[in-house]
Amino acid sequence: MPALAACTSKIYRPEGDTTGLRRIYNDASRVAVWACPMPQVSRIALDRAVGAAGYLLANHNTVYVGETKNGFSRVIDHLDDPTKNFAREVYVIVGYPDPWLDKLPVLYLQYRLWEIAQSMNYVVVTNLRDPQIPAVPEEKRAELERIVMDARVFLFDAGCRALDSNFDNQHSAMLAPEVEVDPIGPEDGDPMQIDVRVDPANSSERELLYTGIYARGYPHSERGFIVTAGSEVRNVVNPSAHKIITDRRKELRNKKVLVDIDGVGDRSRLIANVWFPSAAIAAKVVTGAHIGVRVWQPVRHPHTILIDA
Repeated sequence: MPALAACTSKIYRPEGDTTGLRRIYNDASRVAVWACPMPQVSRIALDRAVGAAGYLLANHNTVYVGETKNGFSRVIDHLDDPTKNFAREVYVIVGYPDPWLDKLPVLYLQYRLWEIAQSMNYVVVTNLRDPQIPAVPEEKRAELERIVMDARVFLFDAGCRALDSNFDNQHSAMLAPEVEVDPIGPEDGDPMQIDVRVDPANSSERELLYTGIYARGYPHSERGFIVTAGSEVRNVVNPSAHKIITDRRKELRNKKVLVDIDGVGDRSRLIANVWFPSAAIAAKVVTGAHIGVRVWQPVRHPHTILIDA
């Protein structure tokens, strides 16, 4: 987590039970987290967390990240879902002191918290479908990132270790050794080309499916792959990744093509189209991992995602 200034979190226990229902908040934030044991959810007064909310269902080594427009009532529905019976604690994130009037904050929260949980790799993330990031202006995104940052602090204070932890990851024994997919070949050393023209008529758009990074691109009509301007680049480079990934990123920064995103610490942005010798090396540079072409998939939502208030 990015370094913070000194801050205070308050924990309110309305029932006086140390391990029971509690609200984590402070007077400077616009968000609060309710936490309680999953078995107690059905008896909690629904007015404690109403309206749009994000939530995490968790145990020591597993988490599910969700969103709802119905507060705790949606979490209660999960009591009858056998795929959620792993959950021992629930963390419900709400607007505070005023509830959110629409679902934009919780859709963004779900996407970012899911993304952080995936990238931090402390626990297994059980979402079967990847959350979708809502389309928001840059200035609104910075505001939403502040909500994410505050929620992340309160989640830790509430006892959630899916996003931040002082312990080793809790599922290392279940992870298979990382195997390189689509290894880097001699042609991947060819120079990148910047500000290349895209011809959508002769190619179908692809989107990146990897820890929520927003990136789009097109297979080149002759050879290679073009990652389009506006795409995000994950700042972290996995220790096992090939040196060419760091070299390519350094080159893009030196040429002022890869720039920081205001208010966002874990991603950067391409401001011009960039041609790579293959879709595989494009994926590796964008994600900082030694993955392959499979992460470039046909665009599932070609139009702007509408927010249902």
